[in-house]
Amino acid sequence: MYKAIVLGFALGFLGVVSQQEVLAQGTVFTYQGKLSQNGVPFSGTAEIAPSLWDAPANGNLVGTNNPGTFLVAVSNGVFTASLDFGSAPFAGGAPRWLQLGVRTTADPFSILTPLQPITATPYAITTGFAARSGSAANFSGSLAGDVTGPKGGTVVAVVGGQPASAVASAVVAISGATSDAIPGSLAKRDANGGFGVGDLHAGNITAVALSGNGADLTSINSSNLTGTVPLARLNGITSNQLDAATWQFIVNNSSGLPSGMVLIPYGGPFTMGDPFGGRADAKMVTNVLISPFYMDANLVTWAQWQGVYGYATNHGYTFVHPGAGKGATHPVQTVDWYDVVKWCNARSEQAGKLPVYYTDAGLTVVYRSGEVTPYANWSAKGYRLPTEAEWEKAARGGLAGQRFPWGNLISQTNANYNGATGIYAYDLGPNGSNPVWVVGLPPYTSPAGSFASNGYGLYDMAGNVFQWCWDWYGMPYAGGSDPHGMASGSLRVLRGGAWISVASYSQCAYRSYCNPGSAGSLIGFRCVRGD
Repeated sequence: MYKAIVLGFALGFLGVVSQQEVLAQGTVFTYQGKLSQNGVPFSGTAEIAPSLWDAPANGNLVGTNNPGTFLVAVSNGVFTASLDFGSAPFAGGAPRWLQLGVRTTADPFSILTPLQPITATPYAITTGFAARSGSAANFSGSLAGDVTGPKGGTVVAVVGGQPASAVASAVVAISGATSDAIPGSLAKRDANGGFGVGDLHAGNITAVALSGNGADLTSINSSNLTGTVPLARLNGITSNQLDAATWQFIVNNSSGLPSGMVLIPYGGPFTMGDPFGGRADAKMVTNVLISPFYMDANLVTWAQWQGVYGYATNHGYTFVHPGAGKGATHPVQTVDWYDVVKWCNARSEQAGKLPVYYTDAGLTVVYRSGEVTPYANWSAKGYRLPTEAEWEKAARGGLAGQRFPWGNLISQTNANYNGATGIYAYDLGPNGSNPVWVVGLPPYTSPAGSFASNGYGLYDMAGNVFQWCWDWYGMPYAGGSDPHGMASGSLRVLRGGAWISVASYSQCAYRSYCNPGSAGSLIGFRCVRGD
């Protein structure tokens, strides 16, 4: 996973233009590249990160692609992809050079050199004027200049997305809205038409978010309150204040919650995948159903690993890697997938729980040694790795449609990652490694729980170290009820990003992968248990 990748590169731009007239074009263009590894044409899936610069060396970044990174299929070294840097980087007509970052594993991008010059192809981003035009059904944006033509020949049908007739009636309503013109009140457009299309009426203001303790809020409709409240915040709640099902849910949790773990509730179906469409291998899957389960609130620490490791090696377990850690409370790392699966079994046996992983289909021989693909007893209540679907549901913490476990922006107050504000608009940085944890030599991990938890009470679901999952990596990933991933494969899924990774890796939907026999300072894990 961490071996340097040496890649060759060739680039060609494609463009078509009519000799009779110049037509307005979009800003997307196609290029074809060629990748080689150690002099041999590469075949498989590669991830590329294109960017534009104003000089072939020591220049300035002038444009980032949309999306910032994406996967391409490479056959015998050749791949084709579409790039879109918008029109701004080309507005002045200055020379531009393309830089391409490439990787085929979870390692950092290899930057290909030399940068490739972009030569001009005749096309128009905008046109000067039109001598005449046909009829338009609607338009948006601002009007400037004169509208000419035969009297009565120009009809405005839609203004700002609303029918012109509705806008006109709204103006009339505003003029006569004496009852709505009360100081401190708000007249708002009736979007549902309940008061007549175009009418206005006094209404309530809907807030996107509330702050404070809510002491001044009155007459709140409970149907408008959504989301998940961590159990730790439910202080002073009594049974007569909650419906029977919710009260029983809390009672069950408080009496049986395993130490150091949090409950990931059922909560109905959730949507898995990238809501922004930037990841070809993370296309959204709706109505994924996950049964309730427990998950470690924190990554497995170096001290916790050593405690179970000592028990395991005295009870017939063998490991390829002894593991490593920056400190007792830092996450364990340098453990491969087989190591952590066996460690989960040892943790189960140490706690008196039925192990999950076995070396035979009959589930009679507990997996304790060697590096083989185990069978899983999904009904066992012992410790195990999360499935990829379980991990993503847990990472989202009850939120939907967000990049990260807390929202759509990231800074180094949220997670331990490598800032790159010039590449990602949602990265607030600062740039480089999180300076708080740059101590001594790498790895620059942070102690477990150094940042705020998500809505389920889970820490470090973004950054710090990648986290092993059960699933084989493949596309598309499975939906449905409690999916366990593909039946076979060669790479196991990693999730969550690491201390050296850029912001995109910390997204809830970002999928990484690695050979299950590989280990390094970027990879750790956490356990789950059946409910």
